[in-house]
Amino acid sequence: MMLSKLLSAVVGTAMCGALLSASPASAQRQRIPPPEPSRDAWVSPAAIDGLRQAVDSYQRIVSAGGWPTLPNKITLRAGDSDANVAILRRRLEMSGDIRPGGDAYAFDSKLEAAVKRYQLRNGLEPTGIVYGITQRVLNVPADTRLRQLQLNLGRMQELLPKLGAPRYILMNSASFELQGIAGGRVEVTSRTIAGKRATPTPNVSASVQAINLLPYWHVPGTIAKAALIPAIRKDPSYLYKERIRVFSTFGGDEIDPALVNWWGPEAERYVFRQDPGPQNALGVLRFDMPNKHIVYMHDTPMKNLFGFFERAYSAGCVRIENFLTLADWVLAGVGGWNRAQLESAIAAGQRTTIKVPQPVPVHFIYLTAWMDNGVVQFRNDLYNRDDRAFDGGEDVAARTMTLSVAP
Repeated sequence: MMLSKLLSAVVGTAMCGALLSASPASAQRQRIPPPEPSRDAWVSPAAIDGLRQAVDSYQRIVSAGGWPTLPNKITLRAGDSDANVAILRRRLEMSGDIRPGGDAYAFDSKLEAAVKRYQLRNGLEPTGIVYGITQRVLNVPADTRLRQLQLNLGRMQELLPKLGAPRYILMNSASFELQGIAGGRVEVTSRTIAGKRATPTPNVSASVQAINLLPYWHVPGTIAKAALIPAIRKDPSYLYKERIRVFSTFGGDEIDPALVNWWGPEAERYVFRQDPGPQNALGVLRFDMPNKHIVYMHDTPMKNLFGFFERAYSAGCVRIENFLTLADWVLAGVGGWNRAQLESAIAAGQRTTIKVPQPVPVHFIYLTAWMDNGVVQFRNDLYNRDDRAFDGGEDVAARTMTLSVAP
């Protein structure tokens, strides 16, 4: 049985190993792809000033009694006309998503556009239809949103003094996005995949010190016990298909899998290493950023997951969609390396480690509220770090999907 066909999820370890989802059962519907990450820096003096203004604005809404709420388990869409549409319109007027005016009871094209704007600035797929998560997010009380703004303002103020390097990377695990910043300007962006709720990506400040081309992946013991060994028992050719080797210990002798009794307790004593290549759980490139949490950034063979809005699928490490663009930016021509040369080396099977003479600081952060081009952005408090301000989301890692090894 191929690893991509395993049907049971496994919680990863600090070593960043886990089984992760491939494509949801709901994929029959044509999905709207997520937008490109913003080129407006999340953390800067201007961003902090903007968030202060948002705090003042939401304080006025709270002082006025907040906004109305919609009934549970409803569906509203273009063409509808009833009292709930009037509630929806008033709710969006109060949060500045639509201007007052028009037929209060008509779900017209302007209201549909306002719903899409609201969905986008809350990290939701912009369907223009109000039901499920959109309805629950709309019903988050104004005072809860005010508390989120205040918490994130404090996070920004604490983080800003740490961003003094000429070049640095910010990865926001709440929005599943990355920014590479130089001289205060966002020069590189990428969608990312961050940790599941059960294995959250930690807040980390480290430095990218090297780029590993065609890395090995050492399978954590929890994954070996919970997934690999059961897979081997079902399919003796499993390790061969996935190019995973067996060793007596880390750094020890390689073991012929045919000589192992995979049904005995001794099977759990062995360690596993996946060969480099496009099938590898780390993809073809890894960013080496030593830190106590043993988390890092890397490519992935599971590229379809970047098409989802909520991308919480990993065991704590961070997968980068534009990994070659980021590596090119990090290296900045070191040793003559550029994107074309990276691609050529990977295609030629050239395993190498490229040292970064001037390590680039990287910060894994957690912002659930910020300003983007003057518009307030909110994201789900996936890891419950906002004092449980709001959790209206589906646990995407619990979807029924086919699975594959990936950290």
